[in-house]
Amino acid sequence: MVKRKRTDGFTLMEVVVATALFGVFLFIIVTLTSEMRRNEKKWPVDFFANPEVGSVLARIRHDVYDSTLLLPSYDTYNSSPTTLIVYTISVDGSSAETVVWDFSKPGEVHRRAYRAATLSSEWVARSVPIFICSSCSDPVSVHGEAAVRIQAIDKEGKLAIDEVFVPRPHA
Repeated sequence: MVKRKRTDGFTLMEVVVATALFGVFLFIIVTLTSEMRRNEKKWPVDFFANPEVGSVLARIRHDVYDSTLLLPSYDTYNSSPTTLIVYTISVDGSSAETVVWDFSKPGEVHRRAYRAATLSSEWVARSVPIFICSSCSDPVSVHGEAAVRIQAIDKEGKLAIDEVFVPRPHA
C-alpha cells in the first residue's frame, strides 16, 4: 500500500492563472464601461429611452427619399427652419401626397399628410429634442440633388442630431 502525501491549498501557478483570468475579465468590463460613457457624452439623445426620436428620423428619411419635389409653401404653411414640406409618393404607392413636417412647437413634431387638399393622416411625436430643418427654405445640394438637412438640439443646447437626406431619383 502506497501512502500519498495529502496537499491542502493551491499551487502558485494555479493562483497566478486564476488572477490573470480575473484581470483580463476586469479589463474588458472597464473598457466597455468607459466606451459606453464616452458615447453617452458624445450622443446626448438617448435613443433607447425615447423611441420617438428614431421614429421621427425614420419617417422623415422615408418621406424625403420618396419625395419628388420640395415645396416652398402649401396651404397656410411656408418652408422655414421649423417647417419641411415635401411632395411624396404615398405609402401604398398608388398616389401622391403633400407631407408637412411641423417642428414649431418645442418638444413636439407634427407630420400632416394631405391628399387632394384634404388631411389624410396626422402623426405626432412628443418629448423629442428641438428639430430644425436648416436647409428647407434653401435646400443644400449633394451630387447635384437637392438635399434636406435635419438637425436636433437637446435640452442643454448641444447639437444632438445632424443628418442630410437626399431624395432618390424617380423615373
